Amino acid sequence: MIHVLLSGGSGTRLWPLSRLRMPKQYLPLVHGRSLFEDTLERHQGFCSGHLIVTNANQFALAQRQAGPRAATYVLESVGRNTAPAIAMACHTLDPECIVLVTPSDHLIRDREAYRQAVEKASDLAKQGYLVTFGIEPAYPETGFGYIQAQGNIVTAFKEKPDQTTAQTYLDAGGYYWNAGIFCFKAGVYMEELKQWAPDLHKAVLEASSLKQGPDSAGCFLPSIQEMMGMTDISIDYAVLEKSDRVRVVPCSIGWSDLGSFDALYPELEMDSQGNTLTGQSLLPIRSHNNLLLHYGPQVLVTQEVDNLLVVTTPDALYIGQRGRSQGLREVVKEMQMLSPDLLESYAETATSWGSAKVLEQNPDSLVVTLTVNLPGHDTLRLGPNELKEHPRIQKILNQWGDTNVSIQCCNIDNNQDMSASTQNLATWSIQCNPAKKESPSRILALLKKG
Repeated sequence: MIHVLLSGGSGTRLWPLSRLRMPKQYLPLVHGRSLFEDTLERHQGFCSGHLIVTNANQFALAQRQAGPRAATYVLESVGRNTAPAIAMACHTLDPECIVLVTPSDHLIRDREAYRQAVEKASDLAKQGYLVTFGIEPAYPETGFGYIQAQGNIVTAFKEKPDQTTAQTYLDAGGYYWNAGIFCFKAGVYMEELKQWAPDLHKAVLEASSLKQGPDSAGCFLPSIQEMMGMTDISIDYAVLEKSDRVRVVPCSIGWSDLGSFDALYPELEMDSQGNTLTGQSLLPIRSHNNLLLHYGPQVLVTQEVDNLLVVTTPDALYIGQRGRSQGLREVVKEMQMLSPDLLESYAETATSWGSAKVLEQNPDSLVVTLTVNLPGHDTLRLGPNELKEHPRIQKILNQWGDTNVSIQCCNIDNNQDMSASTQNLATWSIQCNPAKKESPSRILALLKKG
């Protein structure tokens, strides 16, 4: 069985913690490690390998957190939803291969119950069925889609209901939360895709990048032209709602999609007053039942406030009402117009070679720190293209033009000037090897326009 891990989320539902370049699956939200790492580890026992479908901009994050685990990657140049993502993965595998498709950002508390559910799903998949996992509903949730079933046979997929309808589903029985976890033979999925979404099936088969095999880093690299030729559609709409080969495995596995701050709240450590204790320098005074996620530089003090959402980062502060965190979607829409940079990335952003952090930004200058974090035997020639892996730096340099930018830098580790004079960014580069003490591993750089 191959684990197909979908990890291309936009990361806006837990803003400001989660960003487009650092979505929630890569954050250590629960138990001190990321949901991405937790998901990979959870499947080590019964999957022979991992095929990770992610955004090309998130490859460095995914590769770093996957660590030594054997994995192959499909790097999307643009997101096109779950149906094409799964199709590209399946197209690279043997048609008889059983695949287990999971999101990378969900929490599963009961691993033994999950293992048993996977075994049931695998048995059905071997019989030629498309299997989805249905979570036994614990309460009338309005934020999930539902699966209606009789036994293992799916009779309908239901859109997210209102409160009254959700309660009706709960009372009637036979309705399950749609967890977005699937199991089937790679070839069976492609057959059903051909029948129900022929244009998408044709576009995937014609993608030459998928025929060539992975590159030396284990990556399939579909081009933006190939991706844009694929229909932007979910697996539910493309196949599952139409096929008569769909089955469900009802299960109770301690599942949460952690899709909102309200969903995150019960998973975190709390004090005796029901305030979460995540972060540092927290002082809740006569305050109760607050979600406090504090990663900003200041001391956070609350006095006589209850049921609030308070989330801080070095560059943003969000305050909302517990029970209303779904409204963050409206906040994000407003910010897309007013402050899109704050949705894109943190001031410090992971890169393929380490990280870059914007310290100060002015109309004609930019101060950044660059941290090179490579294995001891590796070297890197740091130049303009490497700087542009940080989206904010890329945006500024594209506005200024490389040939119109000067740079001067020094080695933070030994406080030595690394450039006798100001250099033009277009021709500037530094050879870095962190294993050698005389080579830079942390750099302070001043970039100026003109």
